Amino acid sequence: MNFKKYFGTYKKSNSKQIINYMNKLDKKISKYYNFGRPFTKGNYDLKYSDYLKDKKLNYNSMSPEETFQQISYLYQNIPNWANPGTMINVIPSVNLVSLAAANVTNSFNSNFAQDTYAGYLIASELEVVKYISDLLGWDYKQSHGIFTFGGKGTNLYATKIALLKADYETKYSGCHNSKYFMITSSNGHPCHYQACDWLGIGMDNCIDVPCDTDGQISVKEAEKIIRENLDVGKIFLGYNLNGGSTNELAIDPIKDIYEMNMRIVKDYKLNYIPHIHVDFVLGWVSLFFKDFDFGTRVDNEALFRIKQLKDKAEEIIYADSVGIDFHKTGFCPYVSSVFVVKNRDDYFLLDKTKTQSLDEMYYGNFNPYNTSLELTRSGNGPIAALSCLKSLGIHGFQEIFISLFESVAYFRNQLSKNKKICLINNDSLGLATFFILKPEEYMDMSIDEIIKLPEKDINKIKEFNVNFGKYILEKGKNGLIDFTFTSSRSYKYPGTDIKIGALKMYPMSVFLTKKEAYRLIKNIENCIDKFYLEDIGNINSNYIDDDMVYKERKNKNV
Repeated sequence: MNFKKYFGTYKKSNSKQIINYMNKLDKKISKYYNFGRPFTKGNYDLKYSDYLKDKKLNYNSMSPEETFQQISYLYQNIPNWANPGTMINVIPSVNLVSLAAANVTNSFNSNFAQDTYAGYLIASELEVVKYISDLLGWDYKQSHGIFTFGGKGTNLYATKIALLKADYETKYSGCHNSKYFMITSSNGHPCHYQACDWLGIGMDNCIDVPCDTDGQISVKEAEKIIRENLDVGKIFLGYNLNGGSTNELAIDPIKDIYEMNMRIVKDYKLNYIPHIHVDFVLGWVSLFFKDFDFGTRVDNEALFRIKQLKDKAEEIIYADSVGIDFHKTGFCPYVSSVFVVKNRDDYFLLDKTKTQSLDEMYYGNFNPYNTSLELTRSGNGPIAALSCLKSLGIHGFQEIFISLFESVAYFRNQLSKNKKICLINNDSLGLATFFILKPEEYMDMSIDEIIKLPEKDINKIKEFNVNFGKYILEKGKNGLIDFTFTSSRSYKYPGTDIKIGALKMYPMSVFLTKKEAYRLIKNIENCIDKFYLEDIGNINSNYIDDDMVYKERKNKNV
């Protein structure tokens, strides 16, 4: 066997060989490219059992070319996140500088378990944590952070630390008798419950608190629930708050929670302070505007919303830890999540014997595996995040988000002029736009009138919109439109339990300018007009339903 063909050589860089292979694979999959459309080409008829049935691992080695030919089939139907018309969820265009750095780092097969397995590359993790700490308003010499496998990982770290702060003996004896409880927002991510499940606290002991019409947790209700549980002898661990919910970018009132938390500590004479974690995976980027001169420009709709987000996000100084996903609003390749804690002593509760101050850390004695959730960690996340932060800089992030928010404001303003459309969340600070199409017989009704209709009418409107979701996917599959977005059967009209359903456009492409938004609006409206004219009674499709993304909360369908 010619090992050089597969492994290169240890005597020089193998980057040319890697690039050559990338080009060869690129040629093999080029038949699926569909530039300017939301997805690569594909047949949409894959049944996994049929695909796997005749698969057998080859005995003899394959050439790189044969291998690429074999795997090229798998590059069908991939979303093109850079396309401004791909508006499915919070998955961004990828910063190519970031991607290149991650790919080169991969070629070294660095293991961030300890510095001697990673060289100076491991300093990228510490550098990113410093920059994030600066944005948060935390002292980087007192803070600490670690990259992990995703948002569930950051929440696992936070929940574990909350448990250890309240009852350190659980490190050895485990959780007993369901006596612990956490607080989260009813608008929070399902992984908040899952973290309690995985740690043995129990999903039922992750108590969700109702939100107001803006999607923020009710501090009054949270305090009531906490006191009721403490009064019957349960142990309160802390909070898992929203730092920018998926759809509304709602940021919970962190300062009010902090002040309430201190009242709880005083009134119940707790010998610990319950932990305040903020799931900041989306909202953290608003802190790039901390020193932005808004001046008199807050009459600009986009800047006004960014300033509101920034003002809420600045309360992060009252939190104890955060989770941040660079592969969302940080424009990095998957996966790049970091957990950052304000007080490094909290972090080293994971193993008190391994506590280190920043001044005590030097090359040769930095071994994250002593306290990390994973013993094996890729360097992709840290180096991708650092490359993205350095390449774009504060000003670059500002430019991107001003452009995105301006384009979303334009989208909403234009959609609101169409008599077939009812906007649902026009005042939302988030990038997602929710709306419904009105069937002919409801065309003259406002959204306030529609939500007062009988259930059978609500269901009719809901199915009409779900059918439109199927319709646009069918058009997209056939390459007839250059946009796609999702529908949801279970979407509730804000502040009610009315499942009106909705269509959701979630733009995340850096290429979504106002000019692109204008073009897309025209194409969307043209598609809507055709939908009203065509037979839409029975559209069968394996369409992307937003309900599929997060279907479970505490094992119950939402």
